[in-house]
Amino acid sequence: MPLIELIPATAADADLLAHLHVESWRHAYAGLVPAEYLDVHALDERLATWRARMLEGSEAPLEATILRVDGQPAGFSCLMPLAEPGYGVYVDNLHVMQQYHGRGYGKTLMSHCACRAASQWPGKALFLYVLDGNVQAREFYRRLGGEESDPFHDPFPGTDLMMAVRRVTWHDVDALVARLAPGP
Repeated sequence: MPLIELIPATAADADLLAHLHVESWRHAYAGLVPAEYLDVHALDERLATWRARMLEGSEAPLEATILRVDGQPAGFSCLMPLAEPGYGVYVDNLHVMQQYHGRGYGKTLMSHCACRAASQWPGKALFLYVLDGNVQAREFYRRLGGEESDPFHDPFPGTDLMMAVRRVTWHDVDALVARLAPGP
C-alpha cells in the first residue's frame, strides 16, 4: 500500500508547484492550448505566478497542498477563498500527474479541498473552472456531483488566449464531503 501524504505547501515549494502545474497542463491541455505556449512559455509564466503567490503573497489568502505518494510529488491543489466570493471558495488548481491517474488521488485532493472549505468557510459553495474541451476533468467533476455552467470565454492564464470554460459548482459542500468519505 503506498504512503499517501497531503502536505501544506510553503514558499520553498513555489518552483515545485510551477513544475507540477506545467506537467499537468502539457498532458491535459494537449490539443486545446497551443503547443508552443505549453512547451516554451508556460514554465516561465507558472514560475513567475507561483513565486509571486508563495513568496510575495500576491493572491493571498490561498492554501496550496502537495499530494505525495511514497514521498514523490504526485499532484497538488490550491484553494483561494476570497478570489470570487460571490461564487464561494475557489479551487484554483486540482492536478494529479498523469502517471498517478486512475488511483483515486484526484478524489483524495478534492476531498481535502471540500473538507477544508466545509471547516474553514462553512456554508460557502466550492467551485472551479474547467476548460470546455477538457472532457476527462469535466467527467470527473460530474461524477462528484458538480453542476456545470454553460460555457463562456475567459482569458487563459499568462496568454492573450480566450478559452471556452465552464464553472463547476458544489453548492452543498457537506454533501460533497460525505460523497468523498471512505466507505465502511
